[in-house]
Amino acid sequence: MRVTYLGLGAVLVGMIAVPASRAAIPLVQAIETSINIDAAYMHTQYHENLHPTGDDENGFSPGFGVSIGSLLPIRPGDSPDLYTYLGYDFSAGDIHYDGHYILSGLPVAATDNAVFNRIEARIGLGYPLADGVEIIPFVAGGYQAWNRNINNRGVIGTDEFYHSGLFGAGVKLDVPVSPTVVVSATGEIMGLAGGGITANGTDFGRGFGVTPLERFELSAADQITPRWHVTGSAYVEHFNYSGTHPEYFPGYYVYEPLSTTTQFGFTVGVGYSFD
Repeated sequence: MRVTYLGLGAVLVGMIAVPASRAAIPLVQAIETSINIDAAYMHTQYHENLHPTGDDENGFSPGFGVSIGSLLPIRPGDSPDLYTYLGYDFSAGDIHYDGHYILSGLPVAATDNAVFNRIEARIGLGYPLADGVEIIPFVAGGYQAWNRNINNRGVIGTDEFYHSGLFGAGVKLDVPVSPTVVVSATGEIMGLAGGGITANGTDFGRGFGVTPLERFELSAADQITPRWHVTGSAYVEHFNYSGTHPEYFPGYYVYEPLSTTTQFGFTVGVGYSFD
């Protein structure tokens, strides 16, 4: 990941060096400076690296998101623009589980009544380019959690709560494609840090370490009135949990293996501009 993070740093530095002498165009400013709510549908693919074949989960879960953001000139009529964003995403649904029993090791299929929560905050600087395009490098931080509830007693991972902090950076590109429509692309590289796991009431996983997360999103917003706009987006996200060392409890050892998660989803929503 060192090369990737250094590459992102070089890109951000290069973007900050872009000269500009004007603020964001009114359309981009209105879309970014808004409160938004959306309906969401997310697919999760999870693989836990247990010998010999591992445990897997796949399935869709509905949810919703709410966010507030702003893109306003630091000095009236001049650039750069100050970018802020705070968003919360919730998703819950039944995900198919293919795993095994804890003691016998026999295979079993069950259902995970999964609940996902994610919050992210960003702050950055926006630089207007030609034709109303705005490029926004930013730093970000947040928190994510997964409540894993497998409805079959004796199965590995019957009741687990995964959680982790988030930190990193990204770039957003806003491109006006008509007098009312803005298309955006956002890429982020983040680290998961300070994470852990509580399993069946046992808080044993306090040392996940730092692992990478990559996220890419395409979105569009159509301004239907000067204050209201409709939105849609599609995204993909990939991250790993590094696992933990075995910890001893009376009569047994417990550990969390390395796991990989890939999620993609879609949203549709509405926003109100308050610029």
